[in-house]
Amino acid sequence: MIFFIITTNQRKKEIMSYLTSWDVNTFLCLVTLGVPDDVVKKAVIVAKKIHEEFSLEGARSYWLKNSPTLVKMEPSVHRGIPVPRFKFCVPNVSRQSEIREFWNKRFKNITEFKTEWRLRSIEDRQKKVIDWCKFGNQQEQLRHQGRLRNFSNESYTKNLWKSWEAGASSYYFVGQNRRNNISKWYEGIHPGRFFLFYRENEIIKERNRGVPSGSCEDGYRFPKIPIYDWGPYEQLIEDLRCIDGPGLGESSGGTRVEHIDDLFLD
Repeated sequence: MIFFIITTNQRKKEIMSYLTSWDVNTFLCLVTLGVPDDVVKKAVIVAKKIHEEFSLEGARSYWLKNSPTLVKMEPSVHRGIPVPRFKFCVPNVSRQSEIREFWNKRFKNITEFKTEWRLRSIEDRQKKVIDWCKFGNQQEQLRHQGRLRNFSNESYTKNLWKSWEAGASSYYFVGQNRRNNISKWYEGIHPGRFFLFYRENEIIKERNRGVPSGSCEDGYRFPKIPIYDWGPYEQLIEDLRCIDGPGLGESSGGTRVEHIDDLFLD
């Protein structure tokens, strides 16, 4: 949308403050043609009303022609008792196949999205980040870093950092208020961020390298396991790195600053 500021005439300023991009074009066309200001003001009001009615009627007509309608069918008979039947049909016969295909694709996309949402364990992962910030401690951090070094190098497990220290004036004492403030920041992150900015943990991938992922000899396929069930602390490492980079308040360690988007460019 283009915003115009008209300073030459106070009445034009009043009109422009209530205009949309379509109204602006109408207004400027009339002004360019040399129509007096008072006539332009009235003409724009009338044109806007007509345009809104025309657009509303066009949208209404489109949905009436293309939206499924519940139609009563011939009743079926069950044990001598007529049973009413209904079905959805599209009045616009030429678009029935197109609309049916659209709804099938929509249903398929929703199913795939919900499946992927469950596998990525969105709610569990976000809760783990929040709980780590609220209740984590150095002893627990060192224990898991030591446990996971068997599968990865130290620089990778270092990403399991003490997020509750972010922005603290002193790293020797971090009160509960600091933890609460930082955890609220994590709570405010939209769950969609955990869905989009997702990377499978390197430790989990290495641990399960070579494990058969196809179907068994009899055709049975084991259901996929949500990433959180593979290893909550392993995925916590990945989530903290994705959300914070090297960590809030931590140096990037190089001359080039890496952005979170760069982690997901193939």
